[in-house]
Amino acid sequence: MKLKTWKGYNIIDLVLISLGLITVITTGILFSSKWYLILSTTLGLLCVFTQAKGKIATQFIGVVYFCFYIFISYTEKLYGEALLYLVIMLPMYIYGVIHWLAHRDKKDNVVIVKSNLSKKEWLFSSLGFVFVSIGVFFLLKALNTAQLIISTLSFISMLPAVYLLIRRCKWNQVAFLVNDFIVPILWLFLVIEGNLYILPLCIYHIFQITYDVYGLIEWIKLEKKQKLEYSENEK
Repeated sequence: MKLKTWKGYNIIDLVLISLGLITVITTGILFSSKWYLILSTTLGLLCVFTQAKGKIATQFIGVVYFCFYIFISYTEKLYGEALLYLVIMLPMYIYGVIHWLAHRDKKDNVVIVKSNLSKKEWLFSSLGFVFVSIGVFFLLKALNTAQLIISTLSFISMLPAVYLLIRRCKWNQVAFLVNDFIVPILWLFLVIEGNLYILPLCIYHIFQITYDVYGLIEWIKLEKKQKLEYSENEK
């Protein structure tokens, strides 16, 4: 049975996003989380889910979400995390807005998916990630960042994920999955220390894993659909 769609979203989509939003908001209220933390996790869920669907809106939501994430990282004294996201991640997402708008399917308002990157781009981007990762480690160490190893892994696993997302490569979902299993550890330490108001951020990442798996499936389907439409238009 084919599910009816509402502006590109089907019943499964609405159930998945509703479960995530209800869970993090309820958890935030129960554990007296600060309003900006609840809003941040809500924006994060919307960003990840619209990203899973390849929607152009994800880039705009992502810019706002990263602003909140930077602020929360700063207030929780994760200064290295806040600085790196401000200097590197936020500009990358702002560029992503421009790049995705220039490469979108106007009919469905979704990004035009790239199957893969060229071998040359894989090589140079990989080398770039290595050098940046080394620099990030020593920068965070100089800043006396708490949880140095986890903070470093958190950032360097996020960097290729965001890069692949901006470049419209479907494998960004796999890269985000790797990051999904690292970042929660950073916040889990704060929860263990008794900061239960941080719990929504940990729960948010559980849903992020689900959305990223779903997103990989959706991007593969979107790529096939776009290729079919392109071949039909060529006839």
